[in-house]
Amino acid sequence: MGKKRSRLSGRGYPFSNIEFLYSLRPTRMRLGLENIIALLDSLDNPHMGFPAVLVGGTNGKGSVTTYLSTILTCAGLRVGTFYSPHLFRINERIRINNREIPSDTLDQLVGRLRRRYNTIPFTFFEGVTASAALYFLRKKVDIALFEVGLGGRLDATRPVNAVATVITGISIDHSGHLGKTRKAILGEKLGIVRKGVPLIANLDTDSLIAEASAHCKERGTALVTVRGNTSSRLKKITAERMIFSMKTDRYNYGDIETRMIGKAQRVNAATAIKTIEVLEEAMGESYVRYIKEGLKKAFFPGRFQVMRGVPRIILDTSHNEQALIHSLTTLITISPPQRNVLIFGCMARKELGKFPAEALKSARKIILVTLKQGEAETKEALMNYFSGEAGRLANKVSVIAARGMGDALKSAKRGLKRDDTLLIFGSHHTVDEAVSHF
Repeated sequence: MGKKRSRLSGRGYPFSNIEFLYSLRPTRMRLGLENIIALLDSLDNPHMGFPAVLVGGTNGKGSVTTYLSTILTCAGLRVGTFYSPHLFRINERIRINNREIPSDTLDQLVGRLRRRYNTIPFTFFEGVTASAALYFLRKKVDIALFEVGLGGRLDATRPVNAVATVITGISIDHSGHLGKTRKAILGEKLGIVRKGVPLIANLDTDSLIAEASAHCKERGTALVTVRGNTSSRLKKITAERMIFSMKTDRYNYGDIETRMIGKAQRVNAATAIKTIEVLEEAMGESYVRYIKEGLKKAFFPGRFQVMRGVPRIILDTSHNEQALIHSLTTLITISPPQRNVLIFGCMARKELGKFPAEALKSARKIILVTLKQGEAETKEALMNYFSGEAGRLANKVSVIAARGMGDALKSAKRGLKRDDTLLIFGSHHTVDEAVSHF
């Protein structure tokens, strides 16, 4: 291990502790707070040394976290940000003012944790979370934003010193761990709520709002809903930017511009704006005047990311039914179905619901690919999702299975014209594999 050159930093020297952390990635998730609490306690509880915002939800967590981070950075704060998962490099998970943690620093922090592993057998995610807390304390951040990994009630980020909590939305995903209904999943997500700390929640039905309201009332905390307290109207959308008006129950922000496009991003922006309004009260500082600047600068790789050049190539990490359909909706807003080609690969046992039918309406060609990741869905199973000759013929859509990502990209590019759009999506692994062939 000592002589192995790590691909994690690209700087050409070994990072044995980071390699050790990667070796802890389990084939199955392990939820629970016992180890992370013990680990943080053994480090003198670094997570309590700064205020934090805990961002949970099914979709939109990364985008809302990015919006918040950029706005608060524009306000002059030193902002720590913890993302989950990463796209290409583990360093992406831990940032200060959008600068990734250096590999040698991360390696040193993990080394400190590694000495405790025999007595506290932490997981990969627990190790990264604890490393982030140590780094943010060392760098004396003014505030930290933590994206919840899975659920909330038993997630390793839950112990942070939150001054606000956020739920970005609820849809069906990870049902084996979180429950098979949106109400059950919300119950797990509401585990991040704590007494006296306001919850900002984007919930789209009265029943979910009622569930969250009862939960917050029991714990003596305020619920601030995005629905009913914000309104927006799309003004302009292209592949490069989106302009929309935004009002909340407190302010009229007028027109707002962002590089992150689509209806879902308007909702994510509204969620971030309400969170900033709440933070003003919690922190006793003025931040709302930086909202427009922050949203205009915000960028999150892999979230409907349009690459430079022609034909247009878009990378998107959407990985569940709701997010995938949102991506298709955005796609056909900027490019008609007859101009679109899709490359789709996902992890096994995903709840795809209506997505295959919507995909058939959104493109002229769909290429299904089995990813290299061990838990990936097979091309045979993917083809079954898109079965039904009548549907394909009615839409004149070609659906094929590729041998791998390289084969999928060659097949897609052979028929692409200058005005066409290639959307590559289905998971973080899909985007990661595709980029490795660029």
